[in-house]
Amino acid sequence: MAKTTFLGTVTMESQGQDKICTDYIDESGGTCERKQCAAECTAKWNGVGTCFDAYSNTCICKFKCKT
Repeated sequence: MAKTTFLGTVTMESQGQDKICTDYIDESGGTCERKQCAAECTAKWNGVGTCFDAYSNTCICKFKCKT
């Protein structure tokens, strides 16, 4: 019985992924407010902002890095 072997090449096109940058915004006057954090991040970087935790005054802003 004859064996058949198929050889082939698969090429995949890869586009570079956007890098994500992080900015830490300290909220003065107490704890981080979720809505204010999100609004500041959107205004400053057109990104997404979240509070570090419920007791922190740090807003973490993630956005696409400019190249």
